[in-house]
Amino acid sequence: MTALRPIDRWFIDEVLPHEARFMKVARRLERDIDAANDLVQEAYVRLYAMDGWASITSPSHYVLRMLRNISIERLRRSKIIAFQRISDIDDSNFVDDAPCQFRVAAGKELVARIGDALAAMPERCRTVLVRRRFDNQPPREIARELGISLSTMEKRLARAVVLLSRALGPEGSGALVFDEPEEDIAYRDDATNG
Repeated sequence: MTALRPIDRWFIDEVLPHEARFMKVARRLERDIDAANDLVQEAYVRLYAMDGWASITSPSHYVLRMLRNISIERLRRSKIIAFQRISDIDDSNFVDDAPCQFRVAAGKELVARIGDALAAMPERCRTVLVRRRFDNQPPREIARELGISLSTMEKRLARAVVLLSRALGPEGSGALVFDEPEEDIAYRDDATNG
């Protein structure tokens, strides 16, 4: 038995599960079951022939758009066109679940702000926050590896969350302003250990 190529695995996982939806849309566009089947198969062939298949973020929406475009191409080539089909194609605006450009830009901006806030945060607080919230390590493991008590680890985590919240808060500045120098935080951490 031959091994599946990456495009085959992608097609099986990302495209084929939506075939019933593709057929439903194709039937609405073509009004004939055989023509609908041909439409879906032609979309599959074109999808397989593409070079950039791996960069498609929403394959189901991409195929739906392909079905609409292929149907329009077929209408343009045909000599006799039913006006009802033209209005059906115009009415087939598919809902795109992909985020709008504004949300993408806002997300990138938020990621940049979080990165800046983490970079400006005291190293002890940042280490605990990243290990607990981003790497999802257990608190006891973090405390043990850093050689601090669980209580100290929890205080550093709480402080890091407060600092991150301030940096991302509604003031909109995004700049971290520390009430105390890092040495004071280190002194309090060490004082609680012993």
